[in-house]
Amino acid sequence: MTSSPPAGNHTRSALDDVLHAAGRELVTSRSGGLLLTTSTVFGGDFLLARILASADPFYTVSVQGTESFSGLPYAPLAPLLQDSPDIDFSSEMEVLSAVRDRIQRLTEGKSCVVVVRGPEHLDTSSIAVLTRLAESTAIGLLIRCGPRSQLPVDLELSLADGFIEEVLIPELGAVEVREYFASILGGTLPVLSSTLVCDVIGGSPVLLEMVARDGVLENLIQLRDGVWILPRELRLTERMAERVFSLIADYGSEEKDLLVTVALAHQIPLQLAVDLWGVDPVNALLLEGAMARVEDAGQIWLRAAPPILAAAIRQRVEPFRSRRLWDNIHEHLTHLTNTPGIIHRVVWKLSVGVAVDDSELLNAAILANRLDQPETAEFLLNLLPSDVAAGQPGLAAAAELQRARAEFYDGRTDLALPRLRRLVLSDLEPELLTSLVHFTFQVNLATGMGASALAQAVRRRAEVNPAGNAYESTLVTRLGQDLQYLVTGAIPELPLVEVVGVPDDPREALCWHLVAGELHYRRGDLAAAARELDLALEFVLAYEPLRNYGGYVLVRLMFLLAGGGFWEELSALQAKVTNGRAPWVTRLIGFWELIDGLTALRRGRPLSALAHFRTAVVVLRERDIKRFRPLATALAAYTSWLIGDAGLKDYVAEYHRLTHRGPPERRMLAEAYMAVVGAPAGSSTRQLTTVASEAANPQTRAELSVLEVQAGVAGAIDVAITRTAGLADPRAQGLHAVLSALSGGDDVDLVGAAELCLERGQELLVPVCLGVLLTKSPGSNSRVVRSASKLLAQLDPELQRLHPQLAALRQATRLTPREATIASDIAAGKTTKQVAREQGVSIRTVDGHVESILTKLGLSSRKDIGKQTK
Repeated sequence: MTSSPPAGNHTRSALDDVLHAAGRELVTSRSGGLLLTTSTVFGGDFLLARILASADPFYTVSVQGTESFSGLPYAPLAPLLQDSPDIDFSSEMEVLSAVRDRIQRLTEGKSCVVVVRGPEHLDTSSIAVLTRLAESTAIGLLIRCGPRSQLPVDLELSLADGFIEEVLIPELGAVEVREYFASILGGTLPVLSSTLVCDVIGGSPVLLEMVARDGVLENLIQLRDGVWILPRELRLTERMAERVFSLIADYGSEEKDLLVTVALAHQIPLQLAVDLWGVDPVNALLLEGAMARVEDAGQIWLRAAPPILAAAIRQRVEPFRSRRLWDNIHEHLTHLTNTPGIIHRVVWKLSVGVAVDDSELLNAAILANRLDQPETAEFLLNLLPSDVAAGQPGLAAAAELQRARAEFYDGRTDLALPRLRRLVLSDLEPELLTSLVHFTFQVNLATGMGASALAQAVRRRAEVNPAGNAYESTLVTRLGQDLQYLVTGAIPELPLVEVVGVPDDPREALCWHLVAGELHYRRGDLAAAARELDLALEFVLAYEPLRNYGGYVLVRLMFLLAGGGFWEELSALQAKVTNGRAPWVTRLIGFWELIDGLTALRRGRPLSALAHFRTAVVVLRERDIKRFRPLATALAAYTSWLIGDAGLKDYVAEYHRLTHRGPPERRMLAEAYMAVVGAPAGSSTRQLTTVASEAANPQTRAELSVLEVQAGVAGAIDVAITRTAGLADPRAQGLHAVLSALSGGDDVDLVGAAELCLERGQELLVPVCLGVLLTKSPGSNSRVVRSASKLLAQLDPELQRLHPQLAALRQATRLTPREATIASDIAAGKTTKQVAREQGVSIRTVDGHVESILTKLGLSSRKDIGKQTK
């Protein structure tokens, strides 16, 4: 279901609140005025207009500082002195009086705002008159400045004195962007999408509103079932591009040409920009924030900033200017080797009618695929021949392989696999056939699909041995064979990584770490597996030709960390890859939500978890490259069942409509969660027992065994205890402690298990222990209830409210009205005697209430009551 953004939503954003408050302060406050220090590119004039609209003064006066008259006293005030031709400019008081008289006549004594632009060019005399003028309650001063460093000293002093206040425009982070979509636009923006949007707009609320409130947002981003689905590549409507492009309308010709050139080329060396345009335009744009300095390969480069400005420029620049700039600079771009620059250079040449040879088009398409830009890759590939048997068969076949990559990265695996099968049957060169094997293996690893195509490609490659060493004996191939064994659940008899050390070649080293990581995983050592996969990821990030492996490595690593409960490591990994280092992360939006949902669920936040799973399912309906939709749907069903959500039936139905359940490991987990839910009814025990026996990985077997316990399978606890024993990851340790305590039934062990789960971040398991404790010792004053109370206080409110096993504990620990009053008095520092007198009861009665309060709240002394209430 596709829907448009909700109409008529007038909820105010954080930016609205700031600008409205600033406008009202201009006309109601006794302060001298406001300073707005925001560059043009971040919408300084847009913000100024909004502040004025909120102020709604009777009259607005404009004062403009200009560089050519910066040394002439009172020159900026000329429009306010035109009624006083005979004024004595040597007298500040006479000038001030003349200006006041002029404003009085214009406003008839009503409110007035004086808007000052270009304050860096104001002379000292004009500043003195303006600040004195703003002492009037009817006159507000609104100063529009660029970078704060350009503000004159006299205005800085007024700012320091508090006479002028700065308007602090909020800088948006990912959380604020997500809240904006939810509250202003209506609907959920996935977590990773909010980070990407924030990067694109540079954290600017102005740029966000320029694209979000223009009435055609649905052309850029679609709202499906309450979730905003971003396109794979940044696109702007004509109206959006026009509005953003208008921000640079007032720049000088040199600044415009420099900025447009940088945007069209993606980036150019700083020194080249200085040589061609001079220091002043470069510095001006850097100060404005319209360009940013970045270091790449030991060189300083300039880029248009933020990215949405660069996109608007590329979309709106007229062909004549684009061709003129190309003719001026193309010879300097020929030898640039940064990947985005190569792509932009080819697209620029095509846009201005410059011939591009086929090999350059193919290279640009390969690089576009590496950067997860399948639409750009397909655009370039459509200009190349598609008939492998005609013309240039080598180039055409290479282009076909890249078309398959683009389809796969765009989530169209069903189109990519037939293309790969056709390629296998054609007469390919050994090097291209090797690439075909690697890519088919990548598809198989990610989706569990294409096993027959992979086997066929490997056989064909074996038939085409290059001169010298046979292909089958190369290190990469032998490592790949081991990896295939491990992915299917088998451990090689003699793993290659235990025979040879880490190779020097980056591609071989990447494969080595992947195999080592999978080997540790199959043996049950998740911490060691995570270390190896993290090293593999570093190779992907450091070596651009390996970028195509990034999606697989990152998915494997995140899934492993989440499955083992390594929450800190998972958070650090997510921060690392969203910091601009992994462009292909955009294809993982749905998977990211699944991981965040799994984290929230096991951390004891089931409502939050279900929200993430819902989002994941909606996103993965659109684009499920890695085949995670079945697991996401099963987890949504399981969580709905856990908390009694009405959406359970819908998720069960959706799961059973799926035609592909994902790779084996994920399929087992998905089917186990569905078996616990009881879909189909009456088959959970049989399904779970069958699935658990098939699992090859120790952690997967342990997880499935726990689901057997939850489904009530006979003897499941003993089996699960055996399967979790000896595993060192936080998740398995928490499970083992809880299962052992449940089996033994000892109160001390149950408390210890709950405490261990809290320590290891497995909060969802804690209510299991608390429920057993309360069943055995229902008395509200027992030592067991007191221990359980301490644990309850550390659980997330979501879990406290929703878990049915905590109902008795909540009742047992709820203070009576009299106890609540006495607790409040004691927290205020009153003595027992004072409380008894005020309550009209005996001291012994108060002591009894205090003892009950301590027990219910899980506290040990009167002093703790004060801390608890605070």
